[in-house]
Amino acid sequence: MTHPSEKRASQRIQVEVPVYIGQEKAVTRDVSWSGIFFLTDQTFFQGGVLNFSLDLSYALPGKPIRLDCQGEVIRIEQFGEKFGIAAKINDFQYLH
Repeated sequence: MTHPSEKRASQRIQVEVPVYIGQEKAVTRDVSWSGIFFLTDQTFFQGGVLNFSLDLSYALPGKPIRLDCQGEVIRIEQFGEKFGIAAKINDFQYLH
């Protein structure tokens, strides 16, 4: 049962998946069909547009699988010198 204050539309899965934002490579902490959370050195603005790619090659070794996503920064958390970014996925395109 979900907590009454839970705002997520879909269940999160704690998994480390490579995520690319421009030239930077980061790693997710968790993902769902509707969003991601990752750590980065970059700063972002809450409510800002975020374009990123998820590398899902681990799912089928030897076959490049990528999701190109467009989303929105929902929350920013400070972790030492890094930033934790929670983003909603608004649209994605499956590429292989």
